[in-house]
Amino acid sequence: MLKGSVRAALSATVLAVTTGAVGLVGAVPAAAGQLTVVNCDGDPVALQPAIDSAAPRATLLVSGTCTGPFTITKDLTLTGLEPAVLDGNHAGSTVTVTGAVRVRLDSLTITNGTGGNGGGIHNNGGTLELNGSTVEHNTAGPGGGIYNNVNSTVTVTGSTVRSNTSHSGGGIINFGTVRLTSSIVEHNTSTIDGGGIYNNFDSTVTLSGSTVRNNEAARSGGGIYNIFNSTVTLSGSTMRDNTAGVDGGGIWNDINSTVRLTGSTVRDNTAGIDGGGIWNNDDSTVTLTGSTVRNNRPDNCGGSAPVPGCTG
Repeated sequence: MLKGSVRAALSATVLAVTTGAVGLVGAVPAAAGQLTVVNCDGDPVALQPAIDSAAPRATLLVSGTCTGPFTITKDLTLTGLEPAVLDGNHAGSTVTVTGAVRVRLDSLTITNGTGGNGGGIHNNGGTLELNGSTVEHNTAGPGGGIYNNVNSTVTVTGSTVRSNTSHSGGGIINFGTVRLTSSIVEHNTSTIDGGGIYNNFDSTVTLSGSTVRNNEAARSGGGIYNIFNSTVTLSGSTMRDNTAGVDGGGIWNDINSTVRLTGSTVRDNTAGIDGGGIWNNDDSTVTLTGSTVRNNRPDNCGGSAPVPGCTG
């Protein structure tokens, strides 16, 4: 059964389409701000033509499993009618956002992407909102689930990034700004660094009420890898059960970078050598405010610089 908000959107769509005397078969052209239904059960490749023909700021209501990959170069909203899947068909990044555009992806599963940069999503210059969605089972060079490029922003709300694979940033790799609220990053794998999240080069990651768990990096930063003048802020969040083959089971922090934790927990993470919970270099800073680091192996905090308030 459709949820209330989606049912309301669909009802509005039917009204708009009925008024325009246009049938709801496949994709219906829409003017700016209008709603369009795209039925991928009837036509699995209907979505990209609908994206191409949509007016800027239109909303596409998507049903069924749509076969991609997909490219978005305009302001656009894609909203899933349960269930709704964007399937990259192992033919590139499932969703590529290009240019200084604003894109919303709501109530969608984004899967089966295989990209050089970003298996599930490659955000190249856009402002992207991901709401109530899942990014899963994607593979890439960097950024198995999401690749967020320079001068790009991704906001993830009430969503899950899971079971993605890459050499750097199994779940997410970030060169811009990433914000996660009430979201989960889990069961992602990196064959080098940053099992869950890789934050790199003057970039910012902010987690609020979110969890990073059960991610794995072959080398460093099982949960989060933070490097090169970058900042990670955790508020009311949990970093747990992540694993790194060498250092920084939970968090790895290096080269003039900053990690701030407020009301957060780093627990039950594992590193092969040092910094089971947090590994911190002497040119970087970790601040704990009302936060705990506990039950990590082989130690709670390691590296060349101490973390004030971290013991054992």
